Amino acid sequence: MSITLLYGCFQIEQVVRDLPASRSFLERALGAAPIEQRLAGELRAVVPDGYDIDAIDCGGATFQPNQMSPSMATRPKRSAHQRYLDTVGPCVTNLNYYVDDVFHAKALLTSLGSEVCSEGPSTLVESIRDYGANTRPGGEHRPYLFLGTRRLLGFDLEIMEPNFERFVDQDVQLPAYYGERTGVRVAGLRLARLVVVVPDLEALHRNLLEIFTPASRSNPYAFREGPRGRAFRIGLGGIEIEYCQPSGSEGALAEHLARFGSGIVAIDFGLPSVADVLDRVAADPALRVTEAPDLLGDPRAPKRWAIAGRELVGFDVVLEESKTSPFAAIH
Repeated sequence: MSITLLYGCFQIEQVVRDLPASRSFLERALGAAPIEQRLAGELRAVVPDGYDIDAIDCGGATFQPNQMSPSMATRPKRSAHQRYLDTVGPCVTNLNYYVDDVFHAKALLTSLGSEVCSEGPSTLVESIRDYGANTRPGGEHRPYLFLGTRRLLGFDLEIMEPNFERFVDQDVQLPAYYGERTGVRVAGLRLARLVVVVPDLEALHRNLLEIFTPASRSNPYAFREGPRGRAFRIGLGGIEIEYCQPSGSEGALAEHLARFGSGIVAIDFGLPSVADVLDRVAADPALRVTEAPDLLGDPRAPKRWAIAGRELVGFDVVLEESKTSPFAAIH
């Protein structure tokens, strides 16, 4: 039995070196804004001194940057975020989802070789523990899990079961594209997709089929191929992912895979007029836009633009003109 993802992707989580600089980059370049601040504040209160954490709305999705405290690097057992910072640098570490059965998910993913990187009470902070009359009983017996699934999926997973009965009667967490958003300073900006490099597309697709129920994923689509690789897209828990496999040892995909292994290479954002972002960036001497080469080397690919952001936010930003989103908003 596979895993059902509930309600959509709640957070795209990163590890960064300087959280204020990371937040400022997204605000200046893409009009991002704080979101889910009650939960973010409660999480700051339970992490070690010097650790910083936030929630930022950008393109209709919630990003959760984590800045490690100095003590994290000297602990005998380093956290998954610290290990990524040490070995990969700033990066997207994991996606956060609610699931139907966290115990089954743990059994399935560990049977496929995933490490349980951390596990704790899903009732750790009040905002996701007590929903008043909407509280689901038994939360103290349901853990959250951070699972090392990067080898299987190209990124790790943080999962838990909901401690509420009815999703629409809570306002603590807002999954991608849901409801009223705060980061609306660039008209029509929407997260389009995560771009993930993996060594073997066929093996990756087999993993997706084994791990997730059909209700949680789409069929693959938008197959592409070029001199430097091939790719397909898939909807997973409400967001689009483009999985790419490099061909040979040349190009950005191959270099990323050789240096860091599987992972998120870039995040694409769509908007009706790219000029709205280009004008923002042109007014900021600290930001620079270049034409984005197609990662597969396809000369027929539509023109897109790139803002280098990996050292600040853990991914490079790619912009494309698009009047629609692959997934409908929920209001």
